Amino acid sequence: MAVAQAGIFNSDISTHHYYLEFSLNTDADISVLKQQLASLATPDGSHLVMAFGPNCWQRLQPQMSIEGLSSFKAINGLEGHICPSTQQDVFFWLHCPTEEGHSYNLDHVFKITDALEGLASLTLEIQAVKYHDSRDLTGFVDGSANPKDEHKYLESLIADGQKGEKGSYLLTQKWVHNLKKFKQLPQLEQEQVIGRTKPDSIELEGDAMPDNSHVSRTDAKLDGKAAKVYRRSTPFGNSQEKGLYFVSFANQQARHQIQLDRMFGVVGDGIYDRLLDFSQAKSSSYWFAPSQTSLDDLLACSS
Repeated sequence: MAVAQAGIFNSDISTHHYYLEFSLNTDADISVLKQQLASLATPDGSHLVMAFGPNCWQRLQPQMSIEGLSSFKAINGLEGHICPSTQQDVFFWLHCPTEEGHSYNLDHVFKITDALEGLASLTLEIQAVKYHDSRDLTGFVDGSANPKDEHKYLESLIADGQKGEKGSYLLTQKWVHNLKKFKQLPQLEQEQVIGRTKPDSIELEGDAMPDNSHVSRTDAKLDGKAAKVYRRSTPFGNSQEKGLYFVSFANQQARHQIQLDRMFGVVGDGIYDRLLDFSQAKSSSYWFAPSQTSLDDLLACSS
């Protein structure tokens, strides 16, 4: 029976995170790529998740097409809000809970960039951290809606018996916040933008919950069922740029897409997520994160 990549679900206590996105060279030798990926599969000290863009996955595993997996398409939303497509090919997420976590992550980042030299170009690199008690830089707890028990969060994986079982559809996005603008709002209005209380992350109810809050717009349904995703996002920042690297897993790519469509106001109801007035998407890619079993099989073929 297939098992998921452990790094997807064991990151709750990790304090140091590193994300890398690569664009595969058109003339890259896939057999060499597999060999190099195999050499990176077991980092010392860090946990690692590997995922692949639709085109790269097709080149790596042409016999295993994944239903519904497609490249990210840009969204032209209401009030000039745009969600760009920056679809890439190879994704790495490193995370570590120890005090030396950043050192361990860096050690493996160097190995990754060396291994992919001549095969792929680095297009995005983000060092991120667990911020206080899992808060975004806006001050609100991130990922409060994640399922708390194993049975529920495992629903973000493709079901047993289906092609790609125990793999997951992954969405990554770099969001840059205008914190100065956001923090000019009184706390009550900030809470109305998010849809939760700021100190304790309690979801607003009834008339207190605006239709254009972030919670309201991401409370989506597909075929009458809640389109839940499993969020693993982490904030990043420096003196010039502050934001969130959004990471979420789901058993259907459409779950991500309906949430984004509702956020950007392209579902026909004339409402968009007010959070977009304070945070801008700078990158967006869809990926397939294969099960650990499939990944091991794929990379074993390189030896």
